[in-house]
Amino acid sequence: MSGGLLSRLVQLLLPTRCALCQQLGPQVVCESCRSGLEPVGPRCCPRCGRRRLTEFASPDCSECFGRSLGVTRARSLYIYNETGRALLAEFKFKGHLGAGLALIDPLAAWAGAGLSALYGEPDLRFDFAVPVPLHKSRLRHRRFNQAELIAQRVARAAGVPLRPELLARIRDTETQVGKSANQRLLNVRGAFAVPQKQRAGLAGKRVLLVDDLMTTGATLGACARALRRGGSGPVYGLTLFSTHRELEPPGEL
Repeated sequence: MSGGLLSRLVQLLLPTRCALCQQLGPQVVCESCRSGLEPVGPRCCPRCGRRRLTEFASPDCSECFGRSLGVTRARSLYIYNETGRALLAEFKFKGHLGAGLALIDPLAAWAGAGLSALYGEPDLRFDFAVPVPLHKSRLRHRRFNQAELIAQRVARAAGVPLRPELLARIRDTETQVGKSANQRLLNVRGAFAVPQKQRAGLAGKRVLLVDDLMTTGATLGACARALRRGGSGPVYGLTLFSTHRELEPPGEL
């Protein structure tokens, strides 16, 4: 019996509860709840990757026009709406791996279909995939780094070597929740670094930087700048979610 057929048989014989609505069924996230996830779609800013609702004279959107993002380009699979927020919280704070995989597997498939097309750059290749790191104290408390789990599956699908050791969080920052864009920038400034012993192997390499959520982009930007200070070449961001002004909830993860 194939692995896929066995998996479907187990789902039928041992139904589970949906991580969000708690209805019994064959999937960890039911189809009704899954349908609440809203892809960013093809109409996105070529720089920050957020959804664009209107056309602008500039190729950049109003979120990133005139700003240095740190990353060369960023892309996100989903808009951070109510369903996305609830699922990410189940995964990130409650350790619900099934909820996490319901988000991660589509991202991995998206990346595996072709990173060059995703970023709109012909013949784009990445040398390494690097997750945004947690500080060791936060890792002890949470017991896993959600960004690293995301990066593992993305890297495998896209055929890019995973190198989490290339970037370290050297300062335990405060939560970004409730902070303004400027406060977020200050909060993560100097929080990341490339370990000295990793610099030789990083020199000039193109990096895919992976995280769960992009709000203002402060964390991605701080990581990208640290990687480049450590000698890397261009850094591109990839996240599960990005916020959108019209859909952003009052509190952010």
